[in-house]
Amino acid sequence: MNQPKAYGSFIKRGDHTYRTSAYIQWGQSEKSIGACLLLNPGSADFNKINPDLIKTLNTSFKAEGELTPDPTMDQLILMVEDIYRKEKPIVGRFHIYNLFNLQNAKSMNAIDQFEALVQAGEYDISESLISQNELEMHPWLLLGWGVDHKTSWKNLERIKEKWLNLIAQSKVPTFGKKHKESNNYYHPCPLIPTRRPAMLNELITIYKQKFGKQRFPVHATKPNLLVEYDPDNKWSEFDYGWIKSPFNPECIVKGFSHLRIKDGYKLRAYQYTDGANGNGIVWAIPVDAELPDPNESQRLEEHFLSAPKPSIAFDDFMQVIEGDKTPISYLQASIVYHELNEFGAAWHGTEWGRDIILPIQESESQSTSNYEWEMIEDEPEIIDPHFYYDNEGNPTVVFYTINDIGTVTLNRYVHTFSQSDYTMRVERSCIATAGPGIIF
Repeated sequence: MNQPKAYGSFIKRGDHTYRTSAYIQWGQSEKSIGACLLLNPGSADFNKINPDLIKTLNTSFKAEGELTPDPTMDQLILMVEDIYRKEKPIVGRFHIYNLFNLQNAKSMNAIDQFEALVQAGEYDISESLISQNELEMHPWLLLGWGVDHKTSWKNLERIKEKWLNLIAQSKVPTFGKKHKESNNYYHPCPLIPTRRPAMLNELITIYKQKFGKQRFPVHATKPNLLVEYDPDNKWSEFDYGWIKSPFNPECIVKGFSHLRIKDGYKLRAYQYTDGANGNGIVWAIPVDAELPDPNESQRLEEHFLSAPKPSIAFDDFMQVIEGDKTPISYLQASIVYHELNEFGAAWHGTEWGRDIILPIQESESQSTSNYEWEMIEDEPEIIDPHFYYDNEGNPTVVFYTINDIGTVTLNRYVHTFSQSDYTMRVERSCIATAGPGIIF
């Protein structure tokens, strides 16, 4: 069996021992499978496995080799094996970093010792830092240095800030159980043994939410609430130009249960008509304001129809849409984004309206089953709509569509959301074609 083993390097200066590096190894590969940043080294040592190395440490003042895992390492082993349980045998190395290298199993005493050593000039506060290149080799980093706090722990705050700056520069994604009122993270191994299973489950759940790709059935891209709306309204063939839309675009948002419009704001739209053709533009405005006549608004010259924009409107209507931050809320928000961008579209104004989100449902399969695709990119591994966090921690939604306007295309949509709200960057790529489509 591929049993994990722990390894560490130590130095001794005066009466104090410092662990300068540590990792847990599965198999022979040196490839990183993850890392953590904790407070300081605990009780793991050579006693049971390599007692001779204790003598080496005391005589040569440095030693390295296999360790007897401490409770924290045992907890980390359980976490890593659960995260990678589908990839057995697990092969790779999990690295353990610390804010400071002083070994002491009692965290409060350790911090006080660390503060005193730094103050006395006996410990370089940056000693625990690693290179950015080393940090970038890790797929993720668990944060768990604890939530204890004292105003006198000035040096602890300094080294924490240095580590956080390094992490930000490396852009390595992080996770952990964060304290509600501070920028601290609970230690992965609580002192009370009976609380360790609950903490383990929490960390695994947080990991899966952040790094796992959550797939959705295609029906999850549809509205799941009933809203009164007549999308088939026809305009008079004599209508032309921009008018205030008689329809409320908020009905699109209200069809999705995980989204809402922020208090104090509303959505309204202008409609452009040219006989049977139609286009629209949606704006977010204060709830107590009214959409002015289009002739009283500035015109967006970059818009192909010089759409009107009122001075009271936000630049992006997604700024006033909020949700519950669940993966499905981001999927719903990506659909709402496209629907609102094509609100009021008809005939030649339609583009997104001809997209069929994959995988194909039975009712649509007959019309698409005969396509012979010429691939521009490799066929995607996951065709279902799915959610994940990217390397910078941004919520991301990906889905694929077939569109038959002009040329039949297989398209990938990637929606990268802001970490603070539901605004997003959208990238659309054609990854395959299947000959001529429809012209209307």
